[in-house]
Amino acid sequence: MKTSTRELQSKRKILFLISRFLDGGIDTVLTEYLNHLVHIDRYEVTLAIGMGMGELEVFKDRIPSSIRIVYLVPDGPLTKYPRQRAYHKLAIPKKLADEILLNPIRRFMIRHRLRRLATQYDVLIDFDCCFYTYMQQVPTRKVAWFHFSFEQSMQQNSRRMKRIADKLRYYDQVVTISKAMCEEGRRLFPWLSEKMVVIYNAKERQKILQEAAKIPADTRLEQPFLLAVERLEESQKDILTLLKAYKLLRETYGHTEKLYLIGKGNSEEQLRQQAMQLGIGDDVVFLGFIPNPYPWIKAARLMVHSAKFEGLPTVLIEGLMLDKIIVASDCPTGPREILNDGKAGLLVPLGDAAAFAEAIHQALTDEVLRQQLAEGIRAQQHVFSFEATDELFTQII
Repeated sequence: MKTSTRELQSKRKILFLISRFLDGGIDTVLTEYLNHLVHIDRYEVTLAIGMGMGELEVFKDRIPSSIRIVYLVPDGPLTKYPRQRAYHKLAIPKKLADEILLNPIRRFMIRHRLRRLATQYDVLIDFDCCFYTYMQQVPTRKVAWFHFSFEQSMQQNSRRMKRIADKLRYYDQVVTISKAMCEEGRRLFPWLSEKMVVIYNAKERQKILQEAAKIPADTRLEQPFLLAVERLEESQKDILTLLKAYKLLRETYGHTEKLYLIGKGNSEEQLRQQAMQLGIGDDVVFLGFIPNPYPWIKAARLMVHSAKFEGLPTVLIEGLMLDKIIVASDCPTGPREILNDGKAGLLVPLGDAAAFAEAIHQALTDEVLRQQLAEGIRAQQHVFSFEATDELFTQII
């Protein structure tokens, strides 16, 4: 049945922005939102991507065909170096050439096209909060979506975080994806307190279960294994501690499960070498990027997650939806809220390999504990459903 002109005019027009559309957690969450919103008749949704990344846009086929996609800087000569930098280090001369010569051109194109595009929409959602320098002159209602710990961002680069916080005043709302993150933001940037709201990343459990049933023809799925699904990027993640914990798990507790890592990133070679030095190189399996990790999550004996800081790690929510017991580092922010203060999964001190190994051992062997965690997981699943977040989303737009 065709949509009438009057119905189209009555729809709320939403423009989502993302700087690049790759294979990370933010991209995954955005894909979930697009697939959910496309079925709500009162919305008309467009996705604007800052830079076209060509073959690196591995999730593009997951975007519903009815979603209009616009590139502010199309894939081509102006995005050649950003594509190379996505997963590989760029030589200093090329990096300088890109920053000095090409970046000003890209910024001009983004500023000009975004300002013109935004006037066609009722609300603009800056989903990875990377367009803050362009927002002052955009008259449309604007929502920033922040995905990381404010406190950790300040520690990593306080000058940049203060600049972002100052520019966030030009948005009508600032969405944070965990309560802890919201509390950090209100404490550090009190002028944004009234703008900040919390909306958890939501997942459709039925869809995850359907994808988990698509079992690939891979004999490695048949072996007992522990699973981590993370970007291999030690600036944020902490796979090194996980490797040390896994060594202790084998040597101290006698476990023989393999450790599988799904993901890729700049630290992969460093982590491979570290696994070899620890004497566990033959038992740690780097699976690389896998578009559908759900069969692997479902088949794993348990999930492990180690990071220095997060926002709200989507993979832990996906683990909950698949009834998987999780052991995670208690990093800021997200794991504690997702795992309900340890009732829906085990939390270990940041960087503590011995505690990590002990928690994994308990999660594998203590049947009473496993039953308690299973009950906690079932109770927590609704918190991250779209049914729980739809009303909040409607309010912000």
